[in-house]
Amino acid sequence: MAAFLNNLFGGSKPSASPIPAGDSDFADFAGAPDPEPASLTSTISTPSFTGLASFPTGRAVPYTKWYNIHERYSLSDFKQEGVILSLIVVIVIIHMFGTSTNRKKAKQWVAAHAPVLQKEFALVGFGGRKPPTAEEVENAGLAKSMANDTLELPVDLLKEKSPQEFTTYATGRQNVAFLDVNLTLMKRYSPLSMIAEYGMSLFFESMPAPVEQMEAILYPFDGREALTVPGQAPGAHELRKDTKSGFDGFVWAIVNKETMKQLRDDRYDVSITTTKDTPKLPVWATVMSESAEITDFLLTPELIKAVEEAGELLNHLIITDQPIDQPLK
Repeated sequence: MAAFLNNLFGGSKPSASPIPAGDSDFADFAGAPDPEPASLTSTISTPSFTGLASFPTGRAVPYTKWYNIHERYSLSDFKQEGVILSLIVVIVIIHMFGTSTNRKKAKQWVAAHAPVLQKEFALVGFGGRKPPTAEEVENAGLAKSMANDTLELPVDLLKEKSPQEFTTYATGRQNVAFLDVNLTLMKRYSPLSMIAEYGMSLFFESMPAPVEQMEAILYPFDGREALTVPGQAPGAHELRKDTKSGFDGFVWAIVNKETMKQLRDDRYDVSITTTKDTPKLPVWATVMSESAEITDFLLTPELIKAVEEAGELLNHLIITDQPIDQPLK
């Protein structure tokens, strides 16, 4: 009781007793020596960079393969890169082969049909007439050499819109404003696209199979020379004097029976006509017209011969004054 009261009222405290030797909690620190500073030496060690946390060790570093890249890696470590580069090379080769093949086909078509177009039109292609050479001017004179009808083939006659689409142009014919010719070839530069289009055409009627075709669209003046030819163009005054290019509008067509149904669905102008077979045409072709009188007038022996020579490659021949798309009003 006395000790409790002495501690409560600030009596003298007993001195701390030494830690007994048998205490197991501080046994590890009881005999620890005092730390001493590390001694410095003048030896310079060669650094080793073989690891991310390397420090000078003061001893020689053995030679390893990490010093040379060709010993560190092998070709088997680049299999993925090799496969990617091989695919890129194959794709580039296929693209170059496909585009060059399409260009050759387009040039062959133009070279074969250029004489016919040049015979029917005054100007064919985009480059104009070939300029006369010095020898032609010297031998035939300037006037005759300028009258030369030779055209630059096939660069001036053909324009490449895409690797599969080519176009040419012709003008300079009585009652005709101009002629547009478009060639659509296969996508030889993209075999996967061709396979996909063929596959889709088997399941969907709205997606036809890819084919190569030529589309020629001729635009007549129809009495609108003043709206088509600028007044400052050479020969525009003489062209406006001729007012005989106008004609009564009608719709008439020779159609391949295999494409007749699809043509009616795609074009409004053909859908308003009636179909009538004629013994003058082959069995695979038929006439779609608004009037039988028009058929008797347009179905000439020359046209019948051209249809027979074209064969089933001919999809349709249409003369129309109506729009392709149905008017909204």
